[in-house]
Amino acid sequence: MGAGATSTVLTNPFWVIKTRFMTQNEHTAYRYRNTANAFTTIARTEGLRGFYKGLGPSLMGVSHVAVQFPLYERLKVWMRPANGEDVTTLAILIASSISKMAASVATYPHEVIRTRLQNQTVAPHKYRGIVHAVKVMASEEGWTAFYKGMPTNLMRTVPASALTILTYELLVRKLSHTEETSRGEEG
Repeated sequence: MGAGATSTVLTNPFWVIKTRFMTQNEHTAYRYRNTANAFTTIARTEGLRGFYKGLGPSLMGVSHVAVQFPLYERLKVWMRPANGEDVTTLAILIASSISKMAASVATYPHEVIRTRLQNQTVAPHKYRGIVHAVKVMASEEGWTAFYKGMPTNLMRTVPASALTILTYELLVRKLSHTEETSRGEEG
């Protein structure tokens, strides 16, 4: 989580720019020509703070791994064959998919709040911070506002996570088997 928090702080300016590019249109107060123009415009009009809008919710999102990986490891234990053999490829895919979905559902609201805060460029801002954003969104739009875009996010992230974890698990097995084999040949 420490590495995730450090990465989040260092890359937040890029996330602000990415979010703004994704949401800009003829009605937004901002209109950037390219990344360099976005950097200079934000620096000039919003200052350093402009690059760190949405940092709080982004840091809250680091908790995603605190949900996903312990749950994944627990599911692997539950799915281990009774004979003690390795968990099957299908079990790894199921465990990684379930853990990614659970972590995403639990932590997705931070992404919506972060995006709303990052898109505020003209004062007075609608949201004065995380808590205020939560209160305003809940009262104006209801709890479903915190999950806007989540189905699309799950369709993108769950398969990617499942394949990444499967690849990792299979590589670890292969490397462990190779190491055991080479130790057996030396002895």
